[in-house]
Amino acid sequence: MKQIDFVSAPSEDKPAGTERKLKRRRRSSNGPRDGHRRLTADIPADLHKRLKMQALMEECTVTDIIIEASRAWLASR
Repeated sequence: MKQIDFVSAPSEDKPAGTERKLKRRRRSSNGPRDGHRRLTADIPADLHKRLKMQALMEECTVTDIIIEASRAWLASR
């Protein structure tokens, strides 16, 4: 299994222009956005890692994944 390094600069063997820039949301305050509430949960480290990896692959945030999964779970109830 090949190890992926998300921290260091892209390797020179990749064709030019193949790097993707991640979109980061910037907020002026430290609190949640209007109409949102902050949620804190302790989850297993391996689950957190899998969520982060999936978010990177899908170019979204862990928050986006959690919101989508929560809505799907609630809709199935």
